Amino acid sequence: MRIIDFLIKPLRERKPGRGLLIFGVVVVLAVVLMAILAPFISPYNPTEIGTDIFAPPSMKHLMGTNNLGQDMFSRIIWGSRIILYVVAVATTLSIAIGVPLGLLSGYYGGKTDRILSMIMDSIYSFPSLILAIVIAVVLGPSPINTAIAISFVYVPTYFRMVRGQTLSLKGQLFVEAARAIGSRNSEIMRKYILPNVLPTILVVFTLSVADAILTEAGLSFLGLSVTPPTPDWGYDLHVGQPFLLDGYWWLAFFPGIMIMLLAMGFAMIGEAINERFSLGTR
Repeated sequence: MRIIDFLIKPLRERKPGRGLLIFGVVVVLAVVLMAILAPFISPYNPTEIGTDIFAPPSMKHLMGTNNLGQDMFSRIIWGSRIILYVVAVATTLSIAIGVPLGLLSGYYGGKTDRILSMIMDSIYSFPSLILAIVIAVVLGPSPINTAIAISFVYVPTYFRMVRGQTLSLKGQLFVEAARAIGSRNSEIMRKYILPNVLPTILVVFTLSVADAILTEAGLSFLGLSVTPPTPDWGYDLHVGQPFLLDGYWWLAFFPGIMIMLLAMGFAMIGEAINERFSLGTR
């Protein structure tokens, strides 16, 4: 309930970041609804090969067709499912691993903190896209393997943020009071520290999702996410790129603009929440 109020309240209040938040929420909700309603709003089968090749945008094909005669509008609609699925699984895995490890490392400190910090810093030192490419190549092309590769990249981000917050919170008076009344360490982390870390996790989540969208699109562009003829924005961008010089601009334009809009939507939500959280802290 606290998280819901944290998200909904800025939409009603006229404070800095409200416009960014509204725009981001509208874009993200539109893509989510498009993915949910794909079977009902898609005019064509996205994988069906047609005879109308390289048809420009028209009333019959709103976003034109590709080199196989497949309807681009239908592929954009169904492709939203792949990118949302991969990003949702990747961020869930990153949070499930990074947040508990960050709590343990920051709360207990000592040898545990040094070992976990060294491992996470080693992962964090690699460029994220290159690391994701290496893992995706090892695992093979599939949406779930792409999600695992992306999640591995962002675990250190959650770890570092949660660890830093935990280090500053574990010395607070309310934590000392919890120890004084006999609360166990696991209970202190779960009931007293984690709720105060949630706003930071939420900000990191929205910003990391925006970056994960671009990473997924990059892996798909390189052919490391889905296999043809599965509709995917990054893969369709890859297919359309060679035909740009021939004047078939819509093949790359529409997948590219959708990737940009979805990443921008999550980034704006994150910036708005971060701005509100910073103002509240000050």
